[in-house]
Amino acid sequence: MSWLNEQFVLLAKFLSGGFRRTAGFCALGMAAAAILGAGIGLAFPQQAAQILNSFMEQVEQSGVIDEAGQMSVFSLLMNNWRAMLLSAAYGIIPFLFLPLISLLSNGVLLGVLGGLLHASGQSMLFYAAGILPHGIFELTALVLSIACGVTLCRNMCRLALSDPKRRRLLPLLEDLLRVLVLLVAPLTVAAAFVECYVTPVIMSLFL
Repeated sequence: MSWLNEQFVLLAKFLSGGFRRTAGFCALGMAAAAILGAGIGLAFPQQAAQILNSFMEQVEQSGVIDEAGQMSVFSLLMNNWRAMLLSAAYGIIPFLFLPLISLLSNGVLLGVLGGLLHASGQSMLFYAAGILPHGIFELTALVLSIACGVTLCRNMCRLALSDPKRRRLLPLLEDLLRVLVLLVAPLTVAAAFVECYVTPVIMSLFL
């Protein structure tokens, strides 16, 4: 237990530094992307519908939805974990800031869905019911994993340029791993269960 307490202390120390600002900027970036997506959904509904249909096809191919049309908690969890890990791991490539692609694409998709529902006359309460219950956990986990990727990429840039602000890679990876294991993983588990068992019930109240 003392070892686990030590890990949480180290995590809190890391979060109190620049990582918290990075996560905040990522959250603002996703919100801006969602606003852009909402504008696309309202102004170009046909193109937005094509974007959403393409995304739904990817979801079906991922195996998240079983043959009975129900979401599988295990498949959803594995899919989300894979997405979170990739969002962080892409940061190993310097200068490109590839994790931001995940930030922008997810933000735009959220906005597109909201814009399409509003354009079709659907209540925004229905939209909120379909996003917020599990989104509180899932979007937080996604922002944290993207922030891990951005932090890693920024440090890789500094290492490549011999910037005096660079950190040694191994200690930084240990800090990022604590974020992924102690924060992102539990949030993802909670999101999977809520999305499968709670969100559909709440959405049914607004149908």
